[in-house]
Amino acid sequence: MTNTKEISIDEDTISKVGLRLSQRPANSQIAPEARVFEYPFLKNVLVMESDLYGNIMPKNSCFIAFYGSHGFIGRRLKVKTLKNSSVADIKKIVDNNK
Repeated sequence: MTNTKEISIDEDTISKVGLRLSQRPANSQIAPEARVFEYPFLKNVLVMESDLYGNIMPKNSCFIAFYGSHGFIGRRLKVKTLKNSSVADIKKIVDNNK
């Protein structure tokens, strides 16, 4: 099993972005050791340490998940990109991938 301590979203990113651990189920197969965060400024946008199939994201990557026209979808994103993105940037990613 992969050690998520090595690849998880760091505390500085969590604090800067304002991520909150999600208490809601993500309606997908999340890896048991992966965390799921709610993106605080957009409804139904999650930042996850695994993809929708339970695969752990590579080091320095995360998965941004949201509801699209055909259900729950998402895409891989570098943690650095997440950390340096504005709310408008994340909204654009979500809108472009629906």
